[in-house]
Amino acid sequence: MTLSKSTLLIGALIIAYLLPIWLFPYFPTQDGVSHVYNAQILTEYRNPDYQFRAYYEINAYPFPNWLSHFALAMLMFVFPPLIAEKIFLSLYVILFPLAMHYFLNAVQPEQNASGRRALQARPSLVILSFTFIYNYLLLMGFYNFAVSVPLFFLTLGYWYRHRDTINVKRAALLNLLIVITYFAHLISYAFILFSIALLSLLHFRRDFPQIFRTGLSILPAALLLLVYLPTSDLLAGEPPEFGLSRVGELLDNLLGLKFLIAFNQAQALIAYAVAAMLIFLAASTIWQNRRTSPGSVERGVVPRHATLSEDFHGTQARARDRPSRYRDSPRAFLILFAILFALYLILPNSVGPGGWVNDRLAILATLTLFAWFRVSHKPPWRQVFTGTVTLLAVINLLYIGVLCKNLNAELREFNAFVHKIEKNKVILPLHFEPKGSSLKVGIFVNAANYYCLDNGCINLGNYEVQFDYFPIRFKPHFETPVQEKEWVQIIHWQPEELDLCEYADNVDYLLLWGTPDEPTVATAIEACYTLIAAQGKLKLFRGQR
Repeated sequence: MTLSKSTLLIGALIIAYLLPIWLFPYFPTQDGVSHVYNAQILTEYRNPDYQFRAYYEINAYPFPNWLSHFALAMLMFVFPPLIAEKIFLSLYVILFPLAMHYFLNAVQPEQNASGRRALQARPSLVILSFTFIYNYLLLMGFYNFAVSVPLFFLTLGYWYRHRDTINVKRAALLNLLIVITYFAHLISYAFILFSIALLSLLHFRRDFPQIFRTGLSILPAALLLLVYLPTSDLLAGEPPEFGLSRVGELLDNLLGLKFLIAFNQAQALIAYAVAAMLIFLAASTIWQNRRTSPGSVERGVVPRHATLSEDFHGTQARARDRPSRYRDSPRAFLILFAILFALYLILPNSVGPGGWVNDRLAILATLTLFAWFRVSHKPPWRQVFTGTVTLLAVINLLYIGVLCKNLNAELREFNAFVHKIEKNKVILPLHFEPKGSSLKVGIFVNAANYYCLDNGCINLGNYEVQFDYFPIRFKPHFETPVQEKEWVQIIHWQPEELDLCEYADNVDYLLLWGTPDEPTVATAIEACYTLIAAQGKLKLFRGQR
């Protein structure tokens, strides 16, 4: 089978989009290296050469967020930590466009000259989706949510493709995909259940037995909510506040695709160009829909189950109505987008300990809209549009590559003293310039974890130990610097509240990046810790332990 030009182009872009991960030693994120470090704790937990068991315990509860830690831990049985991270991120980059391709082909399958379904679905839309790969949340290091996005669309595409013919085998695979999405991220899991329920109501309309069968087919995976929520911190504390007080800000963020801006304000130009493409597609879709005859089947959409037996669907009338359902398929996704958009506007940015809710919904909602878009079938227009989005994807990649190169230089400066750290020591990191030259991502916030890879060191700035949706926590008897539940947040953002001298006996190394904002912090460090190395903004002190 010969590959089409569009397939080759998408394959080439996938390979190209792997380069920012593999060309440089570090992939610059805020939380990513924290996931790598905690995954290594899982891998080496029973290794007698390390003292992880003396400090940490494993939270083996089946909560969301397990996916990246489990995958990284398994990879580390074979590869070094930073290589394992690159492999995991590469799988994400490969899965993203392939999942979008599968999803779009399930919703709007094209037909070739012989009338059969074509293998290539809306290639220009798949190419446009490349600009979403290196989004703000990925670069924040939210690896679990990042990989949950393609899993969301892969799962939704699978259900939509087989929605009329769900049998036991397909229901089992569908539940498996939903369960994997659950272990990636709770938000994508919740909205895949919601999306299937809504689209089932829209597709089957008053066919209540079929709606009931759809609900029954996803019930096993849906029960995971009952496993996690009763023990989750999401239900603790004050209930979330819903409202419209931030509508203006949220509209500006979505229209400007602010979730594509992470490292540099110049990325806004690329985000605006992508937004312009989306607006053009929306206008083009509305125009083409108005030109489509109300009684005709949408061009390029072929009923997949017109020959299904009457006993499966109930009546011949329902089978005759199948073309109208296919014609209305993209409109159902427009309704889904509208609901996700409304939730984006009214939901708070944080629910319990989970944050960035609006940004997460913005990504899911925007990519869902791709299912509604119609690209002109006229060759000149289609070729021009495909060329334009390909150029945009390439420009985005080149700029991401340049930014990664520049930030790697800063991370190399930060990691200059890694070789000075002895094995199985306790490190207290204090950072006072968390972002470096990055616009929104604090590349130094968790960078002390680089000092703890492959040497069994204990990082007192390990923020994951505070939350019930991560697998590593300190043991109950561990003496914390501050008697607060989220004491690591104080280390990161309020170091002036620490009694650095009193806690010096518990610290082997104090790693300082930047100049302390409070003179009392600098005074305490000089009085109770011994400077052993200094280079630019980086200083390494020895504690009194």
